[in-house]
Amino acid sequence: MSHHRILVVEDIHSIREAVKDILVRDYEVFDAENYDEAVKILSNEHIDLVITDIRMPGKSGLDLIKTIQKEYPNVQYSLMTAYNINDYINFAYQHDIWNIIPKYSFLDINLITIMVKKLLYKDIFGVEKYFGPDFKILEGDREEEFLVPPENGIVFRKISSDKDRNYICNRVGKFLIEKGAPNAVQQILEELTSNAMIRAPRDSKGNSKYQYELPSRDLLVPLEHIQLAETDYFEIGYGIAENSYIVVVRDHFGSLNKKEILKRLDRHITVDSPSGLPAGLADSHGRGLYICREISDQLIFNIEKDRRTEIIALLDKQTNKGYKTLSIYEV
Repeated sequence: MSHHRILVVEDIHSIREAVKDILVRDYEVFDAENYDEAVKILSNEHIDLVITDIRMPGKSGLDLIKTIQKEYPNVQYSLMTAYNINDYINFAYQHDIWNIIPKYSFLDINLITIMVKKLLYKDIFGVEKYFGPDFKILEGDREEEFLVPPENGIVFRKISSDKDRNYICNRVGKFLIEKGAPNAVQQILEELTSNAMIRAPRDSKGNSKYQYELPSRDLLVPLEHIQLAETDYFEIGYGIAENSYIVVVRDHFGSLNKKEILKRLDRHITVDSPSGLPAGLADSHGRGLYICREISDQLIFNIEKDRRTEIIALLDKQTNKGYKTLSIYEV
């Protein structure tokens, strides 16, 4: 059993017990049903991670996070809620919150265990964490035209140019749509690969290699007919496992910034203008991430700063679950 200690804060007894039951196998778990109880435990015990519900009688989970940030800066935290997570994106952006998990009719317990492990052990990369032990990964190379992924697994393929990217995105999209994925999967492929090809690559001074930036107008303009330098190749992974269609894009820069992700999501979600439209509609970038998150059942960002980024999009075969997680990890 790990020596890590977790505090679960939730006013509904059955949910609190369910979360405890799954975590107690691997961690020492404390629980509280409101803000006051939680603060008492934090002041008496060494806690590594707090998982708190947002809405509770008395002070909320958001109040608890503010207290943790101020008084227990070494304690990690994440939120769970039965409500629409988009309603809390602005708060997340203002207060540096990177992980919020929805409570469906019953919690997606599997997701909590993965999140806890990623936060505590900092071992954040790898799509296989979201699937069972039989999940297979094939690493293809650039020469292969198109590989059919293994059953219950994915295949990775390197991409070296604009031409290559268009070809592969079309083939992968066609393959997944034929297997029952929504047509919108094409848009996920498009957005995530253009991010990896155009936005990610930076030179040693931190300048973009394949786009112009016009910061005064918050504008990004990609170059035409891109041929990537070999060090700038990126990988796309695609496949189907258990009940999910999977798209993974990995680059070798880690230039995506978690604050920037939240800022862009917030600009597309929060309406604060008299027009009744979100501010982000006019942005030249960021809309892609917002759209990918809306289409996916889960969009997971794994970032090793200045080293690599992995974005995982999972689409449920059954139905669209409705509320989206917020999953941003950085090491």
